Parts: sequence; C-alpha cells; structure tokens
Amino acid sequence: MKNRMYLQLFEGGDGAGGTGAGAGSGNQGGNAAYTYEQLEEVASARANKAERAAIANYLRNKGMSEEDITTAIDDFKAKKKENQPNVSAIERERDEAIAERDQLKNTGILRDKGVKADDIDYVMFKVGKMVDDKTDFTKAAEKFLKDNPRYAGGSGYRVSTSSGTETNGAGGNLNDSINNAIRSAIRR
Repeated sequence: MKNRMYLQLFEGGDGAGGTGAGAGSGNQGGNAAYTYEQLEEVASARANKAERAAIANYLRNKGMSEEDITTAIDDFKAKKKENQPNVSAIERERDEAIAERDQLKNTGILRDKGVKADDIDYVMFKVGKMVDDKTDFTKAAEKFLKDNPRYAGGSGYRVSTSSGTETNGAGGNLNDSINNAIRSAIRR
C-alpha cells in the first residue's frame, strides 16, 4: 500500500495554490462567502483531530492499548485546559487596576485644584457624571468648580481692603485718572 502525499503550494496573492477547502481567498466566482468564525471553527477542528491523531500514534508506538490511549488523551486535554489562563479574570483584574489608577489620578487633580479633603468624594462623584467622550475629567472638574466655588479651597470672591488710591502698574487705575481730571477741572 502506497502512501500518497497531496502537496499544495501556498503563495501570497498569486492564486497559484491548489483547489480544496484551504485554497481560495473568498472570491471564487463571487459566491463564496464565509466568516472568520467559520474558518476558525474549521481550523480548530482539524487541529484537534491532528493533535489527537499524533498523540494516539505516539502512544500506540509505545505499546499502549486503545483504552489507555483514550484515557491519556483525556488527561492531556484536561491538563491543557487547566493551564490555559482565565482571560475573564485577567481582564477583570486589569479593569480594576485601571479604575484604581484613574481614581488616584483624579483625586490628585482635585487636590491640585484646591478641593477640600472633606469634599473630594462628593466632587469626584459629581465631576464623574459630567465626563463624556468630549469632556475629560480635568475640564469637567474646572467647569464644576467654576460653577460651585464653595468646594474649592480658596474663596471664590476677591476682596480688596485697599483705599483705592494706589496705582496698579504704570498706567494707574482708570477711575483714579478720571477723578483726577474732574478735580483739576473744578480747581480752575
């Protein structure tokens, strides 16, 4: 009995490959439609069959019975499944770490803007509701604190206790110059 090998040449883009289930790029006559999931299913099914056949042949060569081979393959698959990482748990841990990092960063932003320590949780909650795709946390915090200055450390009002006679800069105060003009006009 001769073993025939069916070899297929795979090239990139020329279409010089053979025919069969693996050949073709989805445009055979315009009616071949498939999805990635279908291709993945076919590939994984064939890979599983090839893996099982390779293990079974290896164990048969070692002199194991079919029952022992089946048990060994089942054990192999169970251990392989145990060694696979739990992707959902890893993603959950990643998301929790990102949320914690963002909370610490946002707390720092609010502290830098002068929010009182007693009000940080409330302000962070309110500002968090204002954040969207167009507004980041910093801009939302600035807007909230502008609208609600009582949550910032400093008062929102500027009080001057000066008498108003001192000059501000080289030009002086506009009010002072008008008053001086009126006084000089009256003295004449």
